[in-house]
Amino acid sequence: MSQQYNYALAVQYAGGEFSGWQRQPHADTVQGAMETAISSLANEPMTLSVAGRTDAGVHATGQIAGFTSSLGPDQRNWQRGLNALTPKSIYVDWVRVMPMEFHPRYSAAARRYTYVFFDQQRSDPFIDGLAWCCDPLDADRMHRQAQVLVGEHDFSSFRGAGCQSISAMRRVDQIWVRRLGAFVVMEIEANAFLLHMVRNIASGLRQVGHGEQDSYLSDVLAAQNRNALGPTAPPQGLYLSCVRYPDFELPTAPVMPSILRSL
Repeated sequence: MSQQYNYALAVQYAGGEFSGWQRQPHADTVQGAMETAISSLANEPMTLSVAGRTDAGVHATGQIAGFTSSLGPDQRNWQRGLNALTPKSIYVDWVRVMPMEFHPRYSAAARRYTYVFFDQQRSDPFIDGLAWCCDPLDADRMHRQAQVLVGEHDFSSFRGAGCQSISAMRRVDQIWVRRLGAFVVMEIEANAFLLHMVRNIASGLRQVGHGEQDSYLSDVLAAQNRNALGPTAPPQGLYLSCVRYPDFELPTAPVMPSILRSL
C-alpha cells in the first residue's frame, strides 16, 4: 500500500460569488471549485474537509481545509497548482504536510470571526459586498455591552432557524468591537458557533450602536428565544479569520480583511 500524506491548507475567498462552502449540485461553491482543481492536480477524485462551512456570501481570510493523497510534496506543488486552477476569488496561502491524526474540523480548539460594519449613511458600490453599510455606530458602547456575551452561555436567542446542534451552550472566549476609520469591526472567538450565531450577535450589536438601552444584549441573551432579537445581519460583512490548533504547529495569527489592512 502506498504512503498517504495528510495535508492542511489555508485558503482565503470572497464569498459573494459562491453559494457557501459546501459542495452542492447545480451551484457554485468554494468546495466544489477547489475539489475540481485538486482532483485535476491529483489525477483522481479528491475530497476536502474543512474547519467551518461558511454560508452563501460569507468570506474567509483564514479558513483551514485538508485532504489526503499518495502524492508527496516533492511530486506536486499544491499551492501553485490550486492558485492556477481555481477562480481569482479563491487564494491558497500555504499547504503543509500534517500528522495523520490532524483534521481541520475535529482538531480545532477555537475559531475567530470578524464582522465588518461600514459606518456611513449611504451605501458604497465598492464596499457593499464586503461590509454591512449602517447608520453611524457608537463602537465604544458596542464593545462595552458585548462583554456580557463572554463566557459559557445558552445562545438560543442568537441561534439561526434550522440549526441542528443538540445544545445551544457555547463558550465565547473573547469579543472586541473597535473603530477603524469609517469601519466598525467586531471580532469574536469561541470554541464553536451555532448556525448564524455571529451574524445574529452582529445584528444585536448594531442595535446597541444605534442607542438601544444598556441592558439590551443581556436581556436578549437571558430570553433564550430567537424572537427576542431582530433580523439576522447580512452575510457580506462576515469573515472566518482564524482557526486555532494548539496541538499542532500551524500559523494562528488572525488575517484581517484586505479592506482593513491599511487602517
